[in-house]
Amino acid sequence: MDTRVDDYIATLPEWQQDICREVRRFVHEADPGVEETIKLTNRPYFVLDGNICALLGTKDHVNVMLYDMVSVPDPHNIITSADNRRRKAAKPRR
Repeated sequence: MDTRVDDYIATLPEWQQDICREVRRFVHEADPGVEETIKLTNRPYFVLDGNICALLGTKDHVNVMLYDMVSVPDPHNIITSADNRRRKAAKPRR
């Protein structure tokens, strides 16, 4: 794991830290080969042959950007936006 991702998560409010840690755990459980990095100055990205997802804490939610997810099932309607069918976002809130 990349300590810069730890540093980013530590700057967030506790409830956002919990969400980011849970997403991080899910990503690594899904594929232990996923690598972490920082892009766009300070944003955590999870990569494996390209971007998988990225995290961004905001005022009232955490953006979880999902990349190359053309047909991701969303039975609980958590995906709130899409960009050219290549990137989708879920915005978990407190």
